[in-house]
Amino acid sequence: MSARMYRPAQVIRASAAALPEGKRVAQGWSAVYVGEGPDGMELSWEGVKLDLETPDSELLQQDSLESRGRQAASIRPGSAVSSRLRLSVALDYRDARQVDVYLLHSGTWIGALDIRYAYVFQPFELVLTAKQTAAVVREGVRLEVRGGLQPLWVFDGLGGDEQRLLFTPHLAIGEPDSRVESALATLLSLHSLQPFGWMEGCVLDGLHCLRPLLGAERVDPVLELHLRQYFDDRGQLLYEDLHGRQADGRFTTIEATLPVAIIAQLQADHPVIPRAIAFFESKGLGHGGVVMDDDMVSAEGCYTVAYPLAVLAARLGRRDMAEQAIAQVLLRRDCLARGPHVYLRYMLRSQEHTFRSWARAFAWYCLGLVKTCVELRDSPYSRLPGMAELETEIVRVAQIAVEWRQPDGLWACFLDDAATGIDTSGSAGISAALALAAGRGLLPAAYMDIARHNLAALAAYLTPDGILAGVAQHNAGGMELQRGGYRVLSQMGLGLWAQLYAYTQGA
Repeated sequence: MSARMYRPAQVIRASAAALPEGKRVAQGWSAVYVGEGPDGMELSWEGVKLDLETPDSELLQQDSLESRGRQAASIRPGSAVSSRLRLSVALDYRDARQVDVYLLHSGTWIGALDIRYAYVFQPFELVLTAKQTAAVVREGVRLEVRGGLQPLWVFDGLGGDEQRLLFTPHLAIGEPDSRVESALATLLSLHSLQPFGWMEGCVLDGLHCLRPLLGAERVDPVLELHLRQYFDDRGQLLYEDLHGRQADGRFTTIEATLPVAIIAQLQADHPVIPRAIAFFESKGLGHGGVVMDDDMVSAEGCYTVAYPLAVLAARLGRRDMAEQAIAQVLLRRDCLARGPHVYLRYMLRSQEHTFRSWARAFAWYCLGLVKTCVELRDSPYSRLPGMAELETEIVRVAQIAVEWRQPDGLWACFLDDAATGIDTSGSAGISAALALAAGRGLLPAAYMDIARHNLAALAAYLTPDGILAGVAQHNAGGMELQRGGYRVLSQMGLGLWAQLYAYTQGA
């Protein structure tokens, strides 16, 4: 298990600052503020024993500090990676700051974590050499935040709970026999937890897709473990929105409803389902229009609205929901698909399109399109008007997506701009849609070959404990962050990878 790789730290000093007004740490979790200057957080690994090779040729610190701020800046070319110093964010973070890491006793700076626009449960890491690792364990570290304005909160030791070691300040040490097996182990644990909504929905969907491969007896307890984080014994929803504000008992945006698709497949009479239906109706479904937030038609809605509606239609015997599921996809096709491009958003009042051919926009569009079609094909509503249009659009958008592939088979953060660099989450999502469509006969078998090739390519982006790296940060930071090449670790991305894995291995 990947948990054996973790060496949790003891938080020996932290600021006594109060939580920002209106913010709430996830229920059952605890956090500390990473302060600035003398208020910096201090960590210790007292009692931890290591057996690491420490070549004399390695340097503890870069000769030049000009590289401060680049993640893993202290690694010299050719140095062996020995460990990863990790922190996980505990409160929604809409800022960009550096967390400088100093050895506690000598004061030597050994690197910095680059944390920008992070979401809850997201881990960040500084890669260390063997000599740095030994020094960290021997001395401990002090963490100081610099730059930016918003306070940074991270999870603390969490009472030593082994199910949540990933989220504690820790060193991750070792290399498994198979990073793919580590990824599956991480998925099948609480370490894959994400904020409720579209992020956790990607993970829940990935887990559910693994049921035919791994068996319900392995997957269902993990699904239950995740859902217990967000539902009480009466099935009432308890969570924080993506701004860290209490959102118990309600959906805040149409992006929050993706988990309903998986919950409905597990328990069609779950108490959250009538609430989700009422929410859809309040957002436009009741008037036969597009389900959207304010006047924004978004690609996410294909995956977070149309797909759940298709699942509900099949499980509840609701023809009207099946018709609406089809309509939600076609409305987005008409608003967002322009020639070879798919836009993330279309604003009705201003008629403005934004985020042209962003990789995750393509992923949401393709996943929602294919999953809605597959759900309805397996239901009594397979011959409804509009189904043929869905199938035609699957072929069209798949052909376009394949033309945008980069030489390694994956996709850039913006498909039409290779300079923006590979985004592994968008690549996993698009590939999963191609694999599912090919496996169900909606695309030729050649698309399954492409998906399998991309699964192999993505293996290089898995960390030793199985988190997907190379993920473009969520878009709270706007276009500049997306085009600038910044990449993160993400369990959400791992959930998309799991869907790709399941659809290619099960075919």
